[in-house]
Amino acid sequence: MDIWKRFGEKEITHSMAHYLQAVAALKNDKGFARVGDIADRLGVSKSGVTSMLRSLQSRGLVDHEPYGCVELTPLGLQLARRTESNRRLLSVFLSEILGVAESVAEEDACMIEHLVSPQAAVELLRLTTFLRSQHPAALQFREAFRNTPRTCSDHAPGDCDICGATCLVDSLLRPPPAADAGPAA
Repeated sequence: MDIWKRFGEKEITHSMAHYLQAVAALKNDKGFARVGDIADRLGVSKSGVTSMLRSLQSRGLVDHEPYGCVELTPLGLQLARRTESNRRLLSVFLSEILGVAESVAEEDACMIEHLVSPQAAVELLRLTTFLRSQHPAALQFREAFRNTPRTCSDHAPGDCDICGATCLVDSLLRPPPAADAGPAA
């Protein structure tokens, strides 16, 4: 099967991850999580929370009785912790290693936190830990990375073996053309 088709097969969706994280945070902060607390924390309606809790309960991620507190199952707690760990790791990697603005790093980390496999996260953690260290090779890498050209125009033509004929940076940063508003009247 094509990888892009498997996107929807992840254990949890982006929304589910945020609900699990909200329950975990509320339990940690207040000792309990109720529908209204979750709604307030996420800025959603109580009916939306109730609907999501039914979905999470059907997947075995939460236990919830009407008008009662929400409890994470062991699997729900594991996924909430993994997602939170992935977000922290991705945010540090993007901001401290790659130099992405912190606000952008946090937003990007939030968008992909639930999609990263445990294997990739562990290796990214190893890489991030090493690159943040004072190991001479890490120091040398950070210096070399800072001095690496940011676009194909910053070095001799043909020096970029990834871009080929079209600079990928240009295609990534160029805003999309404005949508055609239709024929002029």
